[in-house]
Amino acid sequence: MLKYFIYLFFFKKKIKTSVALSRWTDMVKKTKSEAGIQEISADDLKTELGAGEKPVVIDVREGGEVQRGKIPNAVPLSRGVLELGIEKVVTPESDTPIVVYCAGGLRSIMAAESLIRMGYDKENIKSLKGGFEAWKKGGYQIDN
Repeated sequence: MLKYFIYLFFFKKKIKTSVALSRWTDMVKKTKSEAGIQEISADDLKTELGAGEKPVVIDVREGGEVQRGKIPNAVPLSRGVLELGIEKVVTPESDTPIVVYCAGGLRSIMAAESLIRMGYDKENIKSLKGGFEAWKKGGYQIDN
């Protein structure tokens, strides 16, 4: 009987987690669509980083995630402090392109939307599609 109750507890918890993840994903998709967030592939970002006018790359992951590696020259500004620190890196008046990334590409959509609401030009803001995982899968350099 105890095993049955334990099973039900974890099964229900898994369902709640699944529902929450679904709501989060739906919210990100809606935000991306409504705000017109542009995404960039890891391949295209690599090309842009090698070009003349390089984008500022902002890592919006948490500190523990960044410690496991980051895109070279990326500025770590976790999602929780992005709005407080971004103007120390690049101002809204700048025409500098900005690419934000997280682990899988969802938080960075929300970060991009936040930057647009702060007055950054939507045409200059992109989110790395697939996030840091896509960068790693591409076999590109990672700084530790």
